Amino acid sequence: MNPRRVALFINTLVHGGTERNVTMFCKHMDRCRYVPQVWTLHPGGEYEEAVRAAGVDVHCLNRTGSFSPRFALNAARQIARVEADLFHVFLPAIMFYVGLSKSLCRAPPPVVYSEATTLSARAWLRPVQAWMLRTQCAAYAANSQSTRAFLAGHGVPEDKIELIANGHETERFCAPVDRNAVRAGIGVEPAERLAIFVGRLVDTKRVNDLIGAVHGLNGAAKGLRVAIIGDGPQRGTLEAQTREAGLAEVIRFLGVRRDVVELLRSADLFVFPSEIEGLSNAVIEAALAGLPIVGCDVAGVRDIVDDGREALLVPPRDPAALAAAIRRYLDDPALAARHGAAARERALQAYAIQNTLKRLYCVYDRVLATRN
Repeated sequence: MNPRRVALFINTLVHGGTERNVTMFCKHMDRCRYVPQVWTLHPGGEYEEAVRAAGVDVHCLNRTGSFSPRFALNAARQIARVEADLFHVFLPAIMFYVGLSKSLCRAPPPVVYSEATTLSARAWLRPVQAWMLRTQCAAYAANSQSTRAFLAGHGVPEDKIELIANGHETERFCAPVDRNAVRAGIGVEPAERLAIFVGRLVDTKRVNDLIGAVHGLNGAAKGLRVAIIGDGPQRGTLEAQTREAGLAEVIRFLGVRRDVVELLRSADLFVFPSEIEGLSNAVIEAALAGLPIVGCDVAGVRDIVDDGREALLVPPRDPAALAAAIRRYLDDPALAARHGAAARERALQAYAIQNTLKRLYCVYDRVLATRN
């Protein structure tokens, strides 16, 4: 039997959780079963090179500026001409254009829709989004219980939503790493303790709470260093907050890095104050690295780790609680080691990319079998 063609639609290939997940699909999808291609709304992005290196074609609808009816119609026509047996759509923005193509241009391939966020579309678009999800999709996937509930809130029957967690290359977390060399590369001494954050520097990640927590330790965590991995619109503001708090030598902003796995495996603690998550790839990778995790008790984090067994979870927007949890791990290395080991064991079982793809193939096979 010839492999089937699947078109993966995503807003962009910039650095982000859903974008990373699509990249994993492109790298590891069994080409004897499914041959992927990628369509984006916007060109470029850090992951485009990796997708192309995997032998996957990348096409762009080239949206620029704000919403345009003319662009929407042109995009719908272009999508209708895509040669594929199946559409797999990620995130609501590009789903709008795929749904428009299905309803106006009768684009033939069935649609599988994946949800990885709990952020709603703009108010005027929500009824349209809900209608398209209910009427233009053949199957649904959610990467966590919270995103499953989010889809159900848009009128999608819960029994039609498949739970498919984000997939990761777990073998990367088992290769040898020179911990001291990695730490030296970012100016951290072997005897210092390194806490790390990975994520976009946007308001919902609440990195300002992490800065406030470190400031609130008032020297109680002597020898602590904090590495902030990632970039975003809040970077300048956060760097200014760090300087004003007198923490410029403690907290270091390292930007987007290609060695995140090595940095995680060379750290002592992962801190993630985000208040909104679908299913956090950053927390999964920290767990795979065997790090004790201080995070907020929100959906998308507690789906990955349990408070008191694999992590210490605190209320969001509470720097004092965050500081207390950080200090507890620093004061009790045995507890930190137990939680880190438990988190790693759970993550290795739950988030291997091949397990994710097996579940995805079942959805694809069922949709195409129903259509035949």
